[in-house]
Amino acid sequence: MPLTFSYNHSGRIGLHPVGIPKKMGIVLSEGSKHFHVPYGPAITDGSLEARFIDLKANPQMIPVLPPCVGWPETQELLLQINKPQSPFMTLAADQSYTKGPDPTRSVILVSFVTLCFAEISHNAKDLLSDLVMYLQQQMDELLQDASTMLDQTLDLEIILEIQPTFYHHHHIEGWSLTVMMIASGQEHHFVRGTWGYGIQILIDGLNAYAPQGS
Repeated sequence: MPLTFSYNHSGRIGLHPVGIPKKMGIVLSEGSKHFHVPYGPAITDGSLEARFIDLKANPQMIPVLPPCVGWPETQELLLQINKPQSPFMTLAADQSYTKGPDPTRSVILVSFVTLCFAEISHNAKDLLSDLVMYLQQQMDELLQDASTMLDQTLDLEIILEIQPTFYHHHHIEGWSLTVMMIASGQEHHFVRGTWGYGIQILIDGLNAYAPQGS
């Protein structure tokens, strides 16, 4: 059965039978459900997975976060987004393997990262929409370049979704951006390689939007 995925406010992935990408592409979306930062009163167990951690202020926590253990690609993504000279910060991230719907796509790797401007007052809808349009153009060009270099079309879908967001500590209602990726194929290492291209393309797109020193 076809699959897609969603995320919840604790930063965990859920998979649902809806659809699966057949070839690479970038989709724009606007969510209607509010994202909450911190994640909200429903999460009270105090676990590391459930807690919101400001990684911009605490980058030393990145290597020990559950989504980063054994996933250097996610660790590098969070390090790049949250480094001091970056105008962005992350709010949540995760990735997970699941079984595919047929033998040609027996392995699926899904992931998401939610980010915003580190200056919370800058997270207006028009500014996030401008970022999405820029990323779509940049990442599409980079995907095409990667496919040409590899001489094949990647089984990778990227979804750029903005959603209304409550920043409770700042008493501000604004917006944030979630970048979702779905990579599929027949072998885990190949699917992870495809997904890794997507992660690097996201890093490159964000760096091109806001050029930074090393």
